Amino acid sequence: MKIDIYTKDNCIWCDRAKFLLDSKELAYTEIDLSDDSLRDDFYLKLGDNVKTVPQIFIDNKRVGGYQDLVRWFDNGL
Repeated sequence: MKIDIYTKDNCIWCDRAKFLLDSKELAYTEIDLSDDSLRDDFYLKLGDNVKTVPQIFIDNKRVGGYQDLVRWFDNGL
């Protein structure tokens, strides 16, 4: 399973998502979008009016943010 998580500094939801993945002993790649211009470019590429981090992708499919990740695990996916 390939997991990418897009984060920024001082983001409680990013920390929670990483903690959840760590608690499941799942390896992930963190992509730091603390730079505002990088983050804005990322949001534009995503579309769908996304304007928050974390954004989590599993096997190149967007799961979404922290709450979406929790639902993903709750649904046994």
